[in-house]
Amino acid sequence: MTSLNPRPAGSIPRRQIRRLWRPLRRGVLAVFIVGLLLLAGGGDYRPTTVDLAAAPYRYNILAWELNHLPGGWLRRLAARWPGRATLTPPEQNAQAREFFALGQELRRWEQRRQLAGTAVQPPSIQELAALARLDARRREFRPAAEIAVEQAISQALTAQGITTSWGGVFPPVDVVFGGPPHLLMVSPRDRIYAQQSVLLRSDLNDTIKAEIEDELRRSDNLAALVEGTGGLSVYPSLALDTVGLRYALEITAHEWLHQWLFFRPLGRNFRASPEMLTLNETVASLAGAELGQQAYATITGTPPPGPPLSDPAAPPPDPPSSNSRRDVFDFTAEMRQTRRRTEELLAAGQIAAAEDYMEQRRQHFLTNGYYIRKLNQAYFAFHGSYATGPGSVSPIGGQLQELRRRSPSLKHFLEIVAQFSSYPEFLTYLERDGG
Repeated sequence: MTSLNPRPAGSIPRRQIRRLWRPLRRGVLAVFIVGLLLLAGGGDYRPTTVDLAAAPYRYNILAWELNHLPGGWLRRLAARWPGRATLTPPEQNAQAREFFALGQELRRWEQRRQLAGTAVQPPSIQELAALARLDARRREFRPAAEIAVEQAISQALTAQGITTSWGGVFPPVDVVFGGPPHLLMVSPRDRIYAQQSVLLRSDLNDTIKAEIEDELRRSDNLAALVEGTGGLSVYPSLALDTVGLRYALEITAHEWLHQWLFFRPLGRNFRASPEMLTLNETVASLAGAELGQQAYATITGTPPPGPPLSDPAAPPPDPPSSNSRRDVFDFTAEMRQTRRRTEELLAAGQIAAAEDYMEQRRQHFLTNGYYIRKLNQAYFAFHGSYATGPGSVSPIGGQLQELRRRSPSLKHFLEIVAQFSSYPEFLTYLERDGG
């Protein structure tokens, strides 16, 4: 029978193209992973005082890749093994919901201890036993949760048309849920500026964090902060697992978008300037929130509750309890007021006054139920890179939100912003085509 759409002479059948593409895709993925490692660890290898202070606690990205990169592929292979019992998608989604609900229980317990301060008693034997049982249940549900999230994010990307020419999602969505590394951020004391950052292990306690920060203040007169992160865009990506399903999905999408941007000018130039870093983080936050909302509806069948995540490095506290003042306390407005006043004092050369003011404000946040271990110049240098977050006063957040409103689709928005190699290019586009 003659085909109604005969293949042109000399063309390659699609089935053969797919066979040829599979090994090529693995090679591209390998190059991508090596590139991520170089971006994470590149730069001048002469150690600074910051490097030396961080050295005993540095996070090992190469070890992470070696330990986890094969895991996702082996898991997918095992799921297709003949005769292996597999969960249905509804069963996977149910286990994912339970996994993140248990994670929120752990986080609420930790938040209660943080807000109680130094007077809190060590956990009792009964508490430790209950936490161990909870953690065991979470480990049981983790594989299904990771698969459910990967599939839901992939479906959202496909629905938005954010795929390759052959119809697949690249890089494939691959995530591990756990404790992401800490970040050591340093800033000069006389201004808010991200001078250097180093990834540290996730198991550091507050005593070690304070020792690192105090050492850098004494030795180099730097404002330093060791802060937790929401995720890390290695491959597979690493995402925080104690913030609930909604925000775990947004963080996963956020980190995948960093991987996607790696192949484009915006991602390759994220270190070119503070503005380019903020552009990258804010694009990933805005698009990650949209994709996370779609994925949440896929897993739960309902729209996501609450606002999207504005700062993936600082997931919001749990909803206010009956005895909390959070329902009348505008954290975003209060934090931005703090940022502006701090910058005014620093611009006037009043460094000590600015630091005293930030400590007073930290106590104010604590009184209103928001635990912040340290509020200093480095805090704003870190959180200020998320232009829609409370710690930022950058105009980039509003600029990107307006561009997204004018874009007919998320795919169109991402294709536009991904092309910029510098912040002036982005501004020129807004002035020329922004209307």
